[in-house]
Amino acid sequence: MTAPTGSGRVTAPVVGSAPAVGGVGGAGVGQGRRVEGERTRVVREDDCATRWGNEGLMVLSTPAMLGLMEQTCVEVLAPVLTAGEMTVGVGVTLTHAAAAGRGEPVTYRVALTVVGRDVDVDFTVVGPTGTVLGHGSHRRRVVDRAAFLRRLAPPAG
Repeated sequence: MTAPTGSGRVTAPVVGSAPAVGGVGGAGVGQGRRVEGERTRVVREDDCATRWGNEGLMVLSTPAMLGLMEQTCVEVLAPVLTAGEMTVGVGVTLTHAAAAGRGEPVTYRVALTVVGRDVDVDFTVVGPTGTVLGHGSHRRRVVDRAAFLRRLAPPAG
């Protein structure tokens, strides 16, 4: 999936009262810190189910819904991470309940709660008329970016 352009928007994160000492995963952040945000994006052809083998089905696909929800999490968490931190997805439960057609705006709403180095996410995906298109839970983990990328590098030799 390509990165979205143009029609998306990200709200400013709403951060709970716990101090931001050491970023999300830092020792100074109390358990249960909450961050919320949303992003609205128009369904593009690349987001549609036809791309995933359902020929002619020009509606938001489940893989695109999942990817765009994850992208929303990354964008909402970015301002509260410290330099050198990033999050990676480690689990998801998703119910895809209704369709949105190509060209329709879809809003991805996330409510994230910090539990140690894990970030538990409740999410809802809403269509232009307020219909819930999807919902579920997701877990992300705060990791050191440099250490994570080092593990991905091919062995020298």
